[in-house]
Amino acid sequence: MRKKDHINIALSEKTIKTSLDSYRIDYNSIPLIGINDVSTKTNICGDEWEWPFFINAITGGGKECNKINDILLEVSNITNIKFFSGSFSPALYNEKDKIAYPKNNTLNIGLDKSVQEILSSLKYTNAKYLQLHTNPLQEMIMPEGDKNFENWYKTLKNVREKTKVPIILKETGFGMNENTIKMAIDLKLDAIDISGRDGTNFARIENIRSSTPSPYLEEIGYTTAFSLEIAKKYRNNIDIIASGGIRNPLDIIKTLALGAKACGISRVFLDILINKGKNALINEIQKWQKEIVYLMIITNSKNINDLYGKIRKI
Repeated sequence: MRKKDHINIALSEKTIKTSLDSYRIDYNSIPLIGINDVSTKTNICGDEWEWPFFINAITGGGKECNKINDILLEVSNITNIKFFSGSFSPALYNEKDKIAYPKNNTLNIGLDKSVQEILSSLKYTNAKYLQLHTNPLQEMIMPEGDKNFENWYKTLKNVREKTKVPIILKETGFGMNENTIKMAIDLKLDAIDISGRDGTNFARIENIRSSTPSPYLEEIGYTTAFSLEIAKKYRNNIDIIASGGIRNPLDIIKTLALGAKACGISRVFLDILINKGKNALINEIQKWQKEIVYLMIITNSKNINDLYGKIRKI
């Protein structure tokens, strides 16, 4: 029920303006390259991806949510972009959810879970990527949420020591500060998803669900652009993934120019799927793929590395 609430509330709110609107990419009136010169490949966790954007973790658990994940997996295979499944947490307590969890070699699970639960989930899913999500503010507001965080760092450290599977530390819409980024680097994590507060605000969602809401908590956190400005100096030490309010291919290009290696999209794709259907989502993703190439051409960027720094704040 909680996961279904999250979807319904998230879809009811549209992202209009974001922190990325304060930036402009470099525009060349006379581009020097063409379509055949452009490579959209990127490298995340030591693996080459064909496209620098992906379907980010959306939901998990329950018949409707599992059906959504099945369709998203099919869409990702057709469009050749990555898909990161929603949280595995419901599958820990429900055999049907465990069986239904997408077979796409990714695992998303929270740091509130024990080391043993995380490792056993890794073994069950045979995951190629481990997305460990951190959401303390949401947990605090959530009526059924965890209120004890003293073991989260120890859990992260122990999981890193016990598995060679690439680990992505993922925020859930509140952005990352420099201390968190440094901690991820010190622990030798493979990537961070800064997930800024330009998109779905889970503090607001939990306030809507709560009988005793605290609206002021919705203002906590860092925007997507601010988090990227913090993170970009560490781009050679850890892979940076951007998410949080990504609306279109231009937003993707802006995050790459700010130092990200890839960009995750959740609500926009979910909205298209729910309201227009699978084929509409496939068509939209393929349209984005074409337009990313066009945007790289007008910035004279032959590859993702060429994009870095070709952006100005206005």
